[in-house]
Amino acid sequence: MSRPRTASRASRARNGTDRRRRAPSLRWRIVAAVALLLVATNVVVGAVTVLAFRGYLVDRLDAELATAAERTVGGPDGERPPPPSTGTGSGSDPDNAFIGAPGQSAGTVVAILRDGATVLGGYTDSTGRQHGLSSAQEATLSRIASDGDPVTVDLGKLGTYRAQAVGDDGEVFVTALPLGDLDAAIARLLLVIGVVTVVGLLVAAWALTLLVRRSLRPLERVAAVASDVTELDLERGDTDIPVRVSAGDLAANREVEQVGTALNRLLGHVARALTVRREAETGMRTFVADASHELRTPIATVRAYAELSASSDDPDAVRRNVDRIGREAVRMGDLVEELLLLARLDAVALASGPAPAREPVDLTSIVVEATMDARATAPGHGWTLQVLDDHPLVVSGDATQLRRVVTNLLANARTHTPEGTSVVVSLQRTGDVVRLVVANDGPVIPTEVLPTLFDRFTRGEASRSREHGTSGLGLAIVRAVVTAHDGLVRVASEPGRTAFTVDLPGRTPDAG
Repeated sequence: MSRPRTASRASRARNGTDRRRRAPSLRWRIVAAVALLLVATNVVVGAVTVLAFRGYLVDRLDAELATAAERTVGGPDGERPPPPSTGTGSGSDPDNAFIGAPGQSAGTVVAILRDGATVLGGYTDSTGRQHGLSSAQEATLSRIASDGDPVTVDLGKLGTYRAQAVGDDGEVFVTALPLGDLDAAIARLLLVIGVVTVVGLLVAAWALTLLVRRSLRPLERVAAVASDVTELDLERGDTDIPVRVSAGDLAANREVEQVGTALNRLLGHVARALTVRREAETGMRTFVADASHELRTPIATVRAYAELSASSDDPDAVRRNVDRIGREAVRMGDLVEELLLLARLDAVALASGPAPAREPVDLTSIVVEATMDARATAPGHGWTLQVLDDHPLVVSGDATQLRRVVTNLLANARTHTPEGTSVVVSLQRTGDVVRLVVANDGPVIPTEVLPTLFDRFTRGEASRSREHGTSGLGLAIVRAVVTAHDGLVRVASEPGRTAFTVDLPGRTPDAG
């Protein structure tokens, strides 16, 4: 039952992919949008031009119509034409005196209306021949108001005319001029605008396509950079991402600069994250290997002495074996506690665990007590305590962890220097910082060891460290605790002086 649904989802996914593939590119969208804008602009400009030009021509035609009407009403000699004869037997032809009068252009329609009836009407063609009007044309002319305002009328096969009627003493004189030439001029104008629009649109689309293609070419290279990154095999631990958007592409335009800069920044973050992950994985593997190695020795010792105790009948030997097993158990317990402390401090650093307790801690008393203990433990060293402040130096933090910092630094000085070495422990306030310095005049720390001295399981001299039973976690705990208390620890070593300096945020003695 699940297979059809799976196939359906796959089909929908393929259809969605096909639709995305068929989607028009940004280049063609820009070209199409600009082309539509050009068409709309040309249509509006053309329409306004045609309307304005037609209005201008109509105004000119109305002026000519007014002039022609004056000639029609005044007759050929400036006088009103005689009334037309209504008798059929008359030999006179009044059309000659009225239709085709001098000054009338070819196609001018004239008519005389009396009591709404056309008593005379006609026009002269381009050859000078006179023609009468049909009854439908006469009816159309008779409906024109005699207020002298020009109107547009349709005279059938003669076409569209601009007509004007003027009334006087019961008689109405109608004059009409053809709109054919005006319509032809408008048609030619429309044709010119249409041709210019089409040609301009083609040229603009071609030029715009080239311009957009050239403008988007840097963006295509940015996309190529992103595609190259997807082809890198980052799962195998390759943290180097060599591809970047070039400076030339970043300078192409502001949009490409924004996208390219963001992509370069993102690639930099990804590369750093991969580097941190690789270093963390390497450190974790090293940490597990070192911890296993450190625990292997005491476990093997416990097992060996347990087997000796089981096979021995000598009570003294069994007692000595049990004491040795106890010392190794304590050593393993201390190592496990140190590992657990580092794990808790790591959780605090990653904001995934509870922060250390923040309470006033008298660092002066801790340093004094730790120095006295070190003097009793290693009387072969010269211990000097310098507290350069009259008031107790108080910091905020966890007293147990801060005591471990002091004891680890003193133990490090005691363990890694020979007897007769002078160790100076100084404590002072420098501004808002309480500074603890543990300095000795013992052997110099090798330069190649200094960068990793505070790393876990790092030993300056492995054989001597194992001889003294150190785990290689003391200085790592010092750095982790100091960092968790918003402080800073550093070391400087030169012939004649090696100094470990711890800076912690201070508190005033009366702070609550």
